[in-house]
Amino acid sequence: MFKFEVPVFVHKNILKKEMLVELRDYPLQISRMMLDGCGDGVLKGTGITWSDNILKIHPGLILHGGNIYRMEEEWSADCPATDQLTYIKVRFITMDYEKDRMGGLGDVYMNEIPPENGEIELGRFRLQEGARLRTEYENFDDYQTEFDTVNRIHMPFIGEGGPGLWSELLMEYAYELLKTGTENFYDTCFAMQILGTKGKTARELIVWYVEKSVGRKITDSSNGILYEKLRGILRERKNGNSGFDKKQGYTRQMLLL
Repeated sequence: MFKFEVPVFVHKNILKKEMLVELRDYPLQISRMMLDGCGDGVLKGTGITWSDNILKIHPGLILHGGNIYRMEEEWSADCPATDQLTYIKVRFITMDYEKDRMGGLGDVYMNEIPPENGEIELGRFRLQEGARLRTEYENFDDYQTEFDTVNRIHMPFIGEGGPGLWSELLMEYAYELLKTGTENFYDTCFAMQILGTKGKTARELIVWYVEKSVGRKITDSSNGILYEKLRGILRERKNGNSGFDKKQGYTRQMLLL
């Protein structure tokens, strides 16, 4: 049966062990049930800003190994121009606490080595001398600008069945796609799904939509490849190719190279 119980603390009542256990376990159980089946990735927040050669990561939540890692205060580090591809990553460390608690640590750091050994990428950039590092984007194409712009395409974002694309990226795609006036059934369904979930879209659905649009199976469904496929589809729609034949009533298959 379902139940609802919370401990009640009243002056002069005895503080029981069961009451403290309830406070500890209830939030964990709820969060794990809500996130069951989701792949590791950013759950909320972790916004990035840059000013006066200082890069900041804002508070956020990351799901890793079934546990939620929270960062409650912003992280900052010196970030001068080096004209080298630099990765912002989170390295997970199991903490050796004493008997009174257990947990882990997600250490944020930057260097020129791609993520490895279960690390999570928060972004990458290549900052040139005399330039400012941008963390805001003008359109869907702008998310992959090579120089002086934080690229968050490769950041795993939480999704059903596995990590998906960043929610902000998908929201921008949906808005731009609908503005093209496309009459393609798959376009409309995909865009409305993204908007309805605020970008929290399962990778499986993104792959399905891409395959329907390009007319073939894709063997590589990494974030970078999915972004490039979506960018190609959006370009086609902006050029007036909806992929839909009104006379025949079927979706034309397109091959995006």
